[in-house]
Amino acid sequence: MYPIVLISLILATIIPDLFFFHKLSKRTSKTFLFVLHFLPGIFFISSFLYIRFGLLNAHSFQLTSNLMWLILAFMIIYIPKIVYGFFHFFNFTIKKLLVKETNLFRHIGLVISSMTLILIIYGGFYTPTNFQLRKQVIEIEGLPASFEGYKIIQFSDFHIGNWNQNYDIMTPITKIINDQHADMIVFTGDMVNNFSDEAVGWEPYFQKLKSKNGNYAVLGNHDYGDYASWSSPAEREANILNTKQSIRNLGFRLLLNENVLLKRGKDEMALIGVEDWGKAPLMTYGDLKKAMKGTEKINTKILLSHDPSHWDAQVIGKTNIVLTLSGHTHGGQFGYRYENRLFSPASFIFQEWEGLYQKGKQYLYVNTGLGFVGLHLRLGIPPEITLIELRNKN
Repeated sequence: MYPIVLISLILATIIPDLFFFHKLSKRTSKTFLFVLHFLPGIFFISSFLYIRFGLLNAHSFQLTSNLMWLILAFMIIYIPKIVYGFFHFFNFTIKKLLVKETNLFRHIGLVISSMTLILIIYGGFYTPTNFQLRKQVIEIEGLPASFEGYKIIQFSDFHIGNWNQNYDIMTPITKIINDQHADMIVFTGDMVNNFSDEAVGWEPYFQKLKSKNGNYAVLGNHDYGDYASWSSPAEREANILNTKQSIRNLGFRLLLNENVLLKRGKDEMALIGVEDWGKAPLMTYGDLKKAMKGTEKINTKILLSHDPSHWDAQVIGKTNIVLTLSGHTHGGQFGYRYENRLFSPASFIFQEWEGLYQKGKQYLYVNTGLGFVGLHLRLGIPPEITLIELRNKN
């Protein structure tokens, strides 16, 4: 939590509480009601201070998961308050300017704040488990004939610790994936938030994911534990090694700046996987040159790289990789789709952040992820499983 975020949250707590205290004090003088009124705010501010100054040293993914529920509770209580307070102030301003009695904007504020409450509850309790299958056909020039119709299932950004050992969510996920009878399953990073033990217990559920040619994964920025404080470099390194093994235990072949050759009949296609490549201030572990070694004679190459920024930086025009599969953005977890256009705060951060992109003969697909981070909330951006079908571009 950055200082500006902490200050904003504290102000978003204090200002509405003072506003409604002013309204309450006009109707009652009972002290216990005033105390009850301010108790939630005191609790939330104390929690925000703990998140800012104490959470870095806490190595409990259960605690992190519970704190996200706490932030959701804050949003349920305070965002409608803020919305109503804004319209109340606007109504007051209009009355002063027009010197005319009106409550129109107060009523509008009540309606909009109620709708906001419903949307937050919907996005917090329904959307995160409303797993969606998204189908995408990609036409590749020169695709080997044996790979015509090749099916790839992609999912990403599970952030497994945030599910707090809620294994039941794997039932619909497994059904969606296995019903596609995919040739290959790929996971494009951020299996955990920080700690290797987040994945413990999930092994039998992930091992039910079936494909014809294997399940592959790469690491994302969260998989390195860089968002936690470690007592020593050795402790951090041990966590990274354990995280890698945890992902293997889930049934994936982990590609660490390396590649595998996929064969069908006499045809070959290369699957390349890099460790996380991130723009500053994120750490960079990916080595694309090393990962591509030995694929010089393979014409069709697919790259797994967690951060879609890698596509612009090192792939387009610099390699002959025809398809890059990424995640990382979560689609911003908030968005609004109008016809065929999707609007999200993620568009202000990432050049490519959702869906399919093409430049020349090279493609990038950005999966918006199955999990969530920071907030137990998705609104307009449901969790995504992608079925990609490869076809030869004639």
